[in-house]
Order: sequence, then C-alpha cells, then structure tokens
Amino acid sequence: MSSKIRFALIGCGAVASAHAKAIAALPEAELVAVAGRTGDRLRAFAETWGGLDAYPDYEELLRREDIDAVGICTPSGLHGDIALRVAEAGKHALVEKPIDIRLDKADAMIGAFRSRGLKLGIISQHRFDPDVVRLKELLEAGVLGRPVLASASVHWYRNQAYYDSSDWRGTWAGDGGGVLINQSIHTVDLLQHLMGTVAEVTAHAATMTHRMETEDTATAVLRFASGALGTFSCTTSAYPGYASRIEIVGSAGSAVLEGEALTQLYLNKGDGTGEVNEADAHRAASDGTRAGGDPAAGMGKDAFIAQYADFASAIREDREPSVNGEAGRSALAFVLAAYRSSAAGGGKVTVNDLSMDQDTAT
Repeated sequence: MSSKIRFALIGCGAVASAHAKAIAALPEAELVAVAGRTGDRLRAFAETWGGLDAYPDYEELLRREDIDAVGICTPSGLHGDIALRVAEAGKHALVEKPIDIRLDKADAMIGAFRSRGLKLGIISQHRFDPDVVRLKELLEAGVLGRPVLASASVHWYRNQAYYDSSDWRGTWAGDGGGVLINQSIHTVDLLQHLMGTVAEVTAHAATMTHRMETEDTATAVLRFASGALGTFSCTTSAYPGYASRIEIVGSAGSAVLEGEALTQLYLNKGDGTGEVNEADAHRAASDGTRAGGDPAAGMGKDAFIAQYADFASAIREDREPSVNGEAGRSALAFVLAAYRSSAAGGGKVTVNDLSMDQDTAT
C-alpha cells in the first residue's frame, strides 16, 4: 500500500459526491478513479474531482493493482454483485446503504471479504454524529437504566419528480423497496445501534400518495431482543418534511434525538431534584436535519468524513470498521421482516427466522 490509501468509486450519481468530498478531506486518502455507465455524467464527475481516471466498465477499474479500496455508490439492487467482484479483485469496499436488498447476497458479501482478509463497511454516517456517540455512551454506561420503550419516525417529503428521476427508484428490483429501505435505513440502523437488535416485527406498508411500485408509507410495532418494546413509522408524503426522530425511554431516564441533535435528556436521579433537560440547550439543528434532507447533508457532512476516516483506519490497523457488514445485514433483516409482515397482512415476523434467500416482498 502506498503512503495514502487509494480509493476509487463505482457509480457517479448524486451520493457519489458525498463520498468524493469525504475522501478529499482525508490527508491519508486520495481518490484516483471512478466508474459509471452514463458517459456525460462520468466525464463531468471525473473532471470535477481533479481529473480522475474514468471507466465506463468497472471491471477495467478493478484490474488496477494500485487501487486499495472502492466506494460503491450504485442503485441498491447492484450493491451485492459489485461488492463480490471487488472482493475477488482483492480490494476493500465501503458500500452505500443498504448493504443489498437480499439477505443471501449480504451473507455472501460478508463471507467473501472476511475470507480474504478484506474490510467491508456499510455507510451509516450518522453513527458518527457527536450527539449519537454521546447517547450511545450513556446507554452503554446504564445512565438511562434498563431499556423500556423506543419510538422512531422518518416523516420526510419526496415529490413525484423524485421517483420519476430514475427508473430504479421506488422499485423492488432496483431499490429493494420504498421509504423503509431507502430513506429510513439510517434511522433503522441507529435505532438498533442504540437499543440493540429487533427480535420481532409487526408491520403494514402502503403506497399512499405517489405513483410507484413500492411503499411510500410504513408503520411497525417492535419487540427488541432485550425485551423492550417500540414503534417505527416512516413516509415520504409528509409535506414539507420533518427531522427524523428517535425517542428512547429507559427505567432511569429518557432521551430524544431529532435529526443529528440530542434535544432532550432527562435523568431520574431519585434525589428529589426537579426535571432538568441535560441535553445541550443551545445545539442548533443544521440544514441537514430539516425537511427530509438527504442523509449526507448538513451536520452529516462531518459525520460522513468521520466514517471514511474510520474505514481508512480499519484498513491501516487491520481491524473491523465501526459499521461492518454484519451491521448492514442487521438493518436489512429488520426491513425485510417488516416487508414480510406487511405482505402477510400484518402478522408477527421473527427476524431471525427470515430464510437465507428471503427477497423483498414483491
């Protein structure tokens, strides 16, 4: 490996710019190449980011021996197949969310990278937001007591033009589903990161306001492996859009995350003191926490850089990335359990009972 970790990107759509910005911000990394299927967009992206080597065929890019790691920024349904080729080429991969749209593909990815001693990371940059890190530490230290209840919501807005902009958006084959697997996957991951894995899901999903193949609205009732209970709701029909929200109730206190900000933190100290919000009172939500903004926007920009820095360190230190393949699989399993429950009319689904080849509920 050279003095810098040499990255390439596969995919040059909107999210690829967030990857490129993060790599550019790291002194220990450099972006050297990009692959994409759309010629004009590929050339423009390559020029914008300093004259990158551009490849219309990612297989040609993977044959380069001087590339250490690849960021995969393609439609969700392509993640697994491309990642497996990256592993076969002997390169590390940081994959956009979700890990894939099928559990069997996710398992194949995890096995392929681990068997070769390569690093597989999944984008979930909001785990690196300072207030998320703080809340995770408080929960692990038992400050809020035993987990009791959690509720999460992603009430964003997307107009019809958003779904019409690409033929893969809002489809089972390309997107793996709708609002639950696309816009909500970050909150799904954070909820389990903070509360532990979900064991059972009872869900309903529907297409309420858009013309699309998959759902724009979903709700679920949850039971966590710890025994705690929870709810999850999401939609892209909530005009004009609101910050995502996670509310956690413990036996000794409660906390609320709104967007990336910890806005409420109340601890029951049992000493007769009054109710005091111990969250940072003056923390202001940035643009990225508002109106259903894209996950990489606002405060999430710094978190995106932090995740790339963590991934680069994992390569250099030969350790697991903080958000590894198993974490991505766990979020996907939650989503697929919800889809299976909805397809069955809202029946209870045990997440661990999902078959290895479980596909989305077409």
